[in-house]
Amino acid sequence: MERASAYIEATPSAVWAVVSDLEGMGRFSPENTGGKWTSGKPGTVGAKFTGTNKHGLIRWSTRCTVTEVVDGQKFSFEVDESKARWTFLVEPSDAGTLLTETREVFASAPLHVRILSGSGVLGRDRDQLMQSGIETTLARIKGFLEK
Repeated sequence: MERASAYIEATPSAVWAVVSDLEGMGRFSPENTGGKWTSGKPGTVGAKFTGTNKHGLIRWSTRCTVTEVVDGQKFSFEVDESKARWTFLVEPSDAGTLLTETREVFASAPLHVRILSGSGVLGRDRDQLMQSGIETTLARIKGFLEK
């Protein structure tokens, strides 16, 4: 499991607005370039979206389903292809907000995903790359909200 947290000098509602906007996440992530809702009410449990990603010259899309929403506090979705669950936890802290992002792999990914991940095409040491990506995403969200 990869996880990181950042203290952000912004209200929990401002942080929530950013992390629950999956279409705009590409502004902050080093790998995700955004997404598009495909079914269900956006931002609700059971809603589906297609995420778009890039690593170097490689581009791909993923099919995702929102699995948990606690309005203003917790937002989770699962990626069909990688069998990973991504969660954003928004917690009031002092005069700002503690934002935690987590990636948990909950099942073995299909063979073609494991081959791409293990071959280095999607980056060497994929888990460390995801940890670094989480830290970068949080730093960019922090910078955006604190400007």
